[in-house]
Amino acid sequence: MKQWAVTAIWILTFFFSLPIIYMIDPPRNIMPASLLTVTIVFVLTALFSFKVKGTDIIVLQGIGLATFLIFGLFVETLLTQFCIMVYLLSQRIGKTDAYRIPINLTMFLLVSIASGSTYYTLGGRATEVTNNVLELSLLPIFGFYFSAYLANTIVLMFIRKWLLSIPFKVRLFDRDSVWEIIITLLMMPLGIAFYLMYASRGWLGMLMIAIPMVALSIIMRQINNNQELIQFLQSVNHFGQQLTEELSVKHVFDLLFEKMPTMLPVDYLYVVLYTHPERPKLVRMYRKDQGESFVPFQQEADVSLSVFRQAKAIIGSGNTGSLYPFLDALSNGQAKSYLSVPMMHRGQVIGVLTLASHVSRSYTNTSRIGIEIVGDFLAISLENAKNFEIRKKESERCPLTDLFNYRYMMKVINKMYNDPSLEVFSIIMMDIDNFKQINDTYGHQNGNAILIGVANRLRKTVGHKGIVARYGGEEFTVLLPGMDRNMCFAVAETIRLAVAAETFMIFNETENRYDKIFVTISLGTSTAPVDATDPSELIYNADHAMYKGAKQQGKNRVARYI
Repeated sequence: MKQWAVTAIWILTFFFSLPIIYMIDPPRNIMPASLLTVTIVFVLTALFSFKVKGTDIIVLQGIGLATFLIFGLFVETLLTQFCIMVYLLSQRIGKTDAYRIPINLTMFLLVSIASGSTYYTLGGRATEVTNNVLELSLLPIFGFYFSAYLANTIVLMFIRKWLLSIPFKVRLFDRDSVWEIIITLLMMPLGIAFYLMYASRGWLGMLMIAIPMVALSIIMRQINNNQELIQFLQSVNHFGQQLTEELSVKHVFDLLFEKMPTMLPVDYLYVVLYTHPERPKLVRMYRKDQGESFVPFQQEADVSLSVFRQAKAIIGSGNTGSLYPFLDALSNGQAKSYLSVPMMHRGQVIGVLTLASHVSRSYTNTSRIGIEIVGDFLAISLENAKNFEIRKKESERCPLTDLFNYRYMMKVINKMYNDPSLEVFSIIMMDIDNFKQINDTYGHQNGNAILIGVANRLRKTVGHKGIVARYGGEEFTVLLPGMDRNMCFAVAETIRLAVAAETFMIFNETENRYDKIFVTISLGTSTAPVDATDPSELIYNADHAMYKGAKQQGKNRVARYI
């Protein structure tokens, strides 16, 4: 509603004020060649704007003063509006940012009215064109520029406060406005130079100063584009280094989805892995609006398949529905531009990174170059993290049961002893009863199956209450942080019942069938610090309780260290 209101304000203000401006300050010195030259200069200044310290520089105020002094406020207002429209359209504004057009047109309309009014209020006169600089009134000219800056600042404050609802402190002069003031002051001699060149040599004189000025703008624009490319590639390189430092696949994706929306316009972001090309997998997705609607991934409907096959980035703009139905469904038809790049590792495409935005033509060749680099960094990071996790798992887990191993268990026990916040913790040592007999009777392969089955029941029974490890052979360990003797004994009894209550399946090779057998375990418990002051003593006491109090007392029971 506010955007519609701004559009209505501009229409009413424009068509209401133009007749008044025409009556107060009608066009003068109108010659087709001169007017055409000024119009061309206006368009060129709009098309070849450049940035300095993040500020868009259009030499509009320079040519604007000359136009005002030569042709009057009415012509200056019309050409300024035309110039701003050309500038905004050249910035590739999408539908979501279309409200910027009436806002800027309204702002510069008010700026034209304010600057022209100030000029006449301070004694400036509408005179014939003269090439004598002494005949120009510098105070009204200074007021022309000062009121232009002031009106521009006030209108911007109003837009931020009312339309965009951005909280800010009301300041007419702050650190951010210093550069704009400097630019405004530099425009004043430029505007006077335009006027004098026209006065001395007519439209050719203005063209003589316009050509080097536009050429300088083009050079500055190219320098600025190169600087932006360098800065973007530097940020990409820094981001890539951050990715390669992560040693967890989850953390790699977390960092990617956190940083990428800050580098480019991103409303949608997702990664498809082609580790198994016949079964590509959508592994992570980001939607700026946090939509929850589920869209099943189908490779034939997505841009990633083309990128994977061609091993080449695809950049596009416009409606994605006919080409890429998945992206269209994911964005509910809102995606207007997209960029999809391959993730290359050792010459192979292992995945595809896709970005999409609601704004048309959001991604340029600079974006493509940078994101291609990100895609390669991402591929390397994922492979490194995956290999690290595999090596870590191999070093910490038993390959047969996938439980933690002895090395990891000892590291955790030492950490518990050195943790001052942990007042008590317990350990359960357990051994499968008659395991040698099981191996001798049914074979080592069935013995391994029993070990895996016991490990699964331990994992299911203990859950998040403790840490389950394979101590070695047929022995297992459970660490229970925060549990005293009684709680530990209760958990041990629950484990014993879970193992003994249900049968285990083994394969009888002689008769080529599966048989059911019962398996029991003997358990011993010990608690720190009351039972032991170091890890070795804690383990020994639990092991001693298991053999003396459980094994030798009939097996299939829990014994507590005393």
